[in-house]
Amino acid sequence: MRIRLLASTTGPSPTYQFAMSYLINDRVAIDAGTIGFAALTVQRAIQHVFLSHVHLDHIASLPIFLDNIYQPGPEAVSLYAGQATWEALQQHIFNDVVWPDFIRLSAAESPFFHFQPLLPEVAVSAAGLSIIPVPLDHVVSTLGFIIDDGQAAVAIVSDTSPTHRMWEVARTIPHLKAVFLESSFPSSLQWLADKTNHLSATTFASEVAKSGLSVPFYAMHIKPAFQEIIVGELQRHGLDILHILEPDRCYDF
Repeated sequence: MRIRLLASTTGPSPTYQFAMSYLINDRVAIDAGTIGFAALTVQRAIQHVFLSHVHLDHIASLPIFLDNIYQPGPEAVSLYAGQATWEALQQHIFNDVVWPDFIRLSAAESPFFHFQPLLPEVAVSAAGLSIIPVPLDHVVSTLGFIIDDGQAAVAIVSDTSPTHRMWEVARTIPHLKAVFLESSFPSSLQWLADKTNHLSATTFASEVAKSGLSVPFYAMHIKPAFQEIIVGELQRHGLDILHILEPDRCYDF
């Protein structure tokens, strides 16, 4: 399994994470913050898009992506989301104001996408992968994902406050190889992390301990304004399994 967090910036600071999109084996995307800005060859290879939730850093380029890859005919990318995310997309994005109503157009003519609803802890098969959505604890309905190719599995745990069920499910996967876990704020802003249902460097370390997992943990979703502080705090916790996720680097599991 090959995973890459798409870069969301250019220039002298390419490691900053402004928005989130993961590519799995080039054909599956987890979130759509940046996929619509990737090279067109990259976009056209994507067959399945899974959305964790509706916040802009996770869906910002979705309308542009769907527009970019559209071809008349019955074939289209598959879009997966929970019910609350789907309803928010209908109301706030594909509403003929912010963007054309691709939902109505897909029903009437050649589809821009095929929608597939996600149910908690019900695995979905896509491009040779089994993907399990697990509810997280965020300010809107949010899903984490366990992605499994039968030999290796990884968990992507983005946008959450301290959580429990994800670790219970992850501990049942004998070939889990890695966890991608958010660390949005420095510990000095724990109050803001708590109010926005995110993790700080301190609660990241607590979640690693609580998980009971001994696999590598990759810190991601690091707020650019505090990146140097957060990375320093994470490293001072002395976690042997800590890694800082690097955008546009390919990780093989």
